[in-house]
Amino acid sequence: MKTAISIDDRVYRSAEDAIGQMGLTRSRLYTLAIEEYIQNHSPDVLLKRLNEVYTKENSKLDEDIQQAQFDLFSGEDW
Repeated sequence: MKTAISIDDRVYRSAEDAIGQMGLTRSRLYTLAIEEYIQNHSPDVLLKRLNEVYTKENSKLDEDIQQAQFDLFSGEDW
């Protein structure tokens, strides 16, 4: 599919440099970049990665940090 987009000049120049270095076509570079962005930044992927981390790591706050947060916000009107 053909499409027209506008991108920042700096990004365009970097892409053109990468095309030359990698031996890709412009279309292929942009396709790869969009695919990678979608794979690594979709909310489902991010949630899955966070869940993987927190099944292995303790997410409980240190008691001193917990107390500091309580002290900081205890005088606030909510």
